[in-house]
Amino acid sequence: MQGTPNTMQIKPSYKNVLLDVYDFFEKKIKVDFKRFKYKKFIVDPGIGFGKNLKHNLIIMHNISLFHSLGFPLLIGTSRKRFIKEISGVFDSKERIGGTLASVLYTLQQGVQIFRVHNVNEVKQAILVFKKIISIK
Repeated sequence: MQGTPNTMQIKPSYKNVLLDVYDFFEKKIKVDFKRFKYKKFIVDPGIGFGKNLKHNLIIMHNISLFHSLGFPLLIGTSRKRFIKEISGVFDSKERIGGTLASVLYTLQQGVQIFRVHNVNEVKQAILVFKKIISIK
Protein backbone atom coordinates (compact mmCIF):
# COMPACT_ATOMS: atom_id res chain seq x y z
CA MET A 1 0.00 0.00 0.00
CA GLN A 2 1.03 3.56 -0.36
CA GLY A 3 0.91 5.75 2.73
CA THR A 4 -0.84 4.58 5.89
CA PRO A 5 -4.17 2.81 6.36
CA ASN A 6 -5.75 6.25 6.88
CA THR A 7 -4.30 7.76 3.69
CA MET A 8 -3.73 4.82 1.32
CA GLN A 9 -6.93 5.37 -0.67
CA ILE A 10 -6.37 9.09 -1.26
CA LYS A 11 -5.39 9.28 -4.94
CA PRO A 12 -3.14 6.20 -5.13
CA SER A 13 -0.65 6.64 -7.94
CA TYR A 14 1.69 4.23 -9.69
CA LYS A 15 3.93 4.55 -12.70
CA ASN A 16 2.84 1.03 -13.69
CA VAL A 17 0.90 -0.66 -10.90
CA LEU A 18 1.70 -4.19 -12.05
CA LEU A 19 5.43 -3.63 -12.35
CA ASP A 20 5.64 -1.39 -9.29
CA VAL A 21 4.03 -4.04 -7.08
CA TYR A 22 6.08 -6.82 -8.71
CA ASP A 23 9.33 -4.89 -8.23
CA PHE A 24 8.43 -4.26 -4.58
CA PHE A 25 8.07 -8.01 -3.97
CA GLU A 26 11.17 -8.89 -5.95
CA LYS A 27 13.31 -6.51 -3.88
CA LYS A 28 11.66 -7.51 -0.59
CA ILE A 29 12.17 -11.22 -1.27
CA LYS A 30 15.86 -10.71 -2.08
CA VAL A 31 16.42 -8.90 1.23
CA ASP A 32 14.19 -11.05 3.44
CA PHE A 33 15.20 -14.37 1.86
CA LYS A 34 18.66 -14.01 3.40
CA ARG A 35 17.30 -13.05 6.83
CA PHE A 36 14.92 -15.93 7.48
CA LYS A 37 15.76 -19.53 8.28
CA TYR A 38 12.59 -20.86 6.64
CA LYS A 39 12.19 -19.74 3.06
CA LYS A 40 8.42 -19.91 2.93
CA PHE A 41 6.80 -16.77 1.60
CA ILE A 42 3.33 -16.06 0.26
CA VAL A 43 2.87 -13.23 -2.23
CA ASP A 44 -0.25 -11.07 -1.77
CA PRO A 45 -0.47 -8.08 -4.15
CA GLY A 46 -2.90 -6.32 -1.78
CA ILE A 47 -6.10 -5.89 -3.76
CA GLY A 48 -7.83 -2.79 -2.44
CA PHE A 49 -4.90 -1.54 -0.38
CA GLY A 50 -3.78 1.78 -1.84
CA LYS A 51 -5.21 0.92 -5.23
CA ASN A 52 -8.12 2.23 -7.27
CA LEU A 53 -10.48 0.16 -9.41
CA LYS A 54 -8.22 0.19 -12.46
CA HIS A 55 -5.16 -0.78 -10.39
CA ASN A 56 -7.02 -3.72 -8.86
CA LEU A 57 -8.29 -4.94 -12.24
CA ILE A 58 -4.84 -4.69 -13.85
CA ILE A 59 -3.30 -6.74 -11.05
CA MET A 60 -6.02 -9.40 -11.15
CA HIS A 61 -5.96 -9.59 -14.93
CA ASN A 62 -2.19 -10.13 -14.90
CA ILE A 63 -1.81 -12.00 -11.60
CA SER A 64 0.05 -14.87 -13.26
CA LEU A 65 3.11 -12.59 -13.61
CA PHE A 66 3.70 -13.00 -9.88
CA HIS A 67 4.30 -16.76 -10.29
CA SER A 68 7.78 -15.94 -11.54
CA LEU A 69 8.66 -14.84 -7.99
CA GLY A 70 8.57 -18.53 -7.08
CA PHE A 71 6.14 -18.46 -4.16
CA PRO A 72 2.44 -19.25 -3.69
CA LEU A 73 0.02 -16.45 -4.50
CA LEU A 74 -2.71 -15.23 -2.18
CA ILE A 75 -5.48 -12.90 -3.17
CA GLY A 76 -8.11 -11.27 -1.01
CA THR A 77 -11.03 -9.98 -3.05
CA SER A 78 -13.85 -10.97 -0.73
CA ARG A 79 -16.44 -8.18 -0.30
CA LYS A 80 -14.01 -5.54 -1.59
CA ARG A 81 -15.15 -2.12 -2.72
CA PHE A 82 -14.06 -2.74 -6.32
CA ILE A 83 -16.99 -5.19 -6.60
CA LYS A 84 -19.40 -2.41 -5.65
CA GLU A 85 -17.74 -0.02 -8.10
CA ILE A 86 -18.28 -2.51 -10.92
CA SER A 87 -21.74 -3.78 -9.98
CA GLY A 88 -23.34 -0.44 -9.08
CA VAL A 89 -27.05 -0.91 -8.40
CA PHE A 90 -26.52 -4.68 -8.40
CA ASP A 91 -24.25 -4.48 -5.36
CA SER A 92 -25.18 -6.67 -2.39
CA LYS A 93 -24.18 -6.71 1.25
CA GLU A 94 -21.91 -9.75 1.04
CA ARG A 95 -20.85 -9.29 -2.59
CA ILE A 96 -20.69 -13.05 -3.06
CA GLY A 97 -21.20 -12.87 -6.83
CA GLY A 98 -18.28 -10.51 -7.34
CA THR A 99 -16.14 -12.44 -4.88
CA LEU A 100 -16.82 -15.70 -6.71
CA ALA A 101 -16.10 -14.16 -10.10
CA SER A 102 -12.76 -12.78 -8.94
CA VAL A 103 -11.79 -15.99 -7.13
CA LEU A 104 -12.60 -18.20 -10.12
CA TYR A 105 -10.77 -15.91 -12.55
CA THR A 106 -7.64 -15.79 -10.41
CA LEU A 107 -7.88 -19.53 -9.69
CA GLN A 108 -7.69 -20.04 -13.43
CA GLN A 109 -4.55 -17.88 -13.40
CA GLY A 110 -2.95 -20.18 -10.81
CA VAL A 111 -3.64 -18.39 -7.53
CA GLN A 112 -3.43 -20.99 -4.77
CA ILE A 113 -4.70 -19.20 -1.63
CA PHE A 114 -7.84 -17.10 -1.20
CA ARG A 115 -8.79 -14.91 1.75
CA VAL A 116 -12.57 -15.00 1.86
CA HIS A 117 -15.48 -14.44 4.21
CA ASN A 118 -17.94 -16.99 2.77
CA VAL A 119 -15.74 -20.08 2.88
CA ASN A 120 -18.41 -22.69 2.07
CA GLU A 121 -19.79 -20.78 -0.93
CA VAL A 122 -16.31 -20.17 -2.34
CA LYS A 123 -15.27 -23.79 -1.80
CA GLN A 124 -18.46 -24.95 -3.53
CA ALA A 125 -17.79 -22.64 -6.48
CA ILE A 126 -14.19 -23.88 -6.78
CA LEU A 127 -15.26 -27.53 -6.65
CA VAL A 128 -17.93 -27.03 -9.34
CA PHE A 129 -15.60 -24.91 -11.49
CA LYS A 130 -12.79 -27.48 -11.32
CA LYS A 131 -15.20 -30.29 -12.19
CA ILE A 132 -16.55 -28.43 -15.20
CA ILE A 133 -13.14 -27.61 -16.63
CA SER A 134 -11.78 -31.12 -16.01
CA ILE A 135 -14.55 -33.02 -17.86
CA LYS A 136 -13.33 -34.70 -21.02
